[in-house]
Amino acid sequence: MTNSLLWTGLLCCLGALLLQLFPGLAFRIGAEPAAAWLVFGFGVFLMILAAMLASGGRRSPRKTD
Repeated sequence: MTNSLLWTGLLCCLGALLLQLFPGLAFRIGAEPAAAWLVFGFGVFLMILAAMLASGGRRSPRKTD
């Protein structure tokens, strides 16, 4: 699940970057270039969520005396 969240976040960030770089194409497909920051923020949120899930899933070794 973390892998898919990470890749989806990366694709959101890449899509937002492409919308900012090519605003004419964005208008042609009906996307709003000003809303690209929302897509970028959502991608960053997904990557942070994936990192939190990945770090929380590991067990620390227990000491037994």
